[in-house]
Amino acid sequence: MATTETMSEPMETTTGRQQSGNGSWIDSPVDDDTYNILMALASKLEAIDTYKKYASNGDQGLWRELASDDRRHAERLYDTLRQRMASR
Repeated sequence: MATTETMSEPMETTTGRQQSGNGSWIDSPVDDDTYNILMALASKLEAIDTYKKYASNGDQGLWRELASDDRRHAERLYDTLRQRMASR
């Protein structure tokens, strides 16, 4: 089960499968590469939100610059994800 400590960690499996309680294998609905893109996108979106909170307490220029960089990265990840989904 994912916890807040492990949710942002890359997926370690290469098969995309989990073992259920009855011993059978369940395929993941996404491949490892797509999962990694999703998780990286979620991390970038979370960071942008966090920087907004930090800006209210301090150097707005620093946090705005970092948020801008992460937004650019998030847009690239989102575009990549959309392309992957369109090709399926």
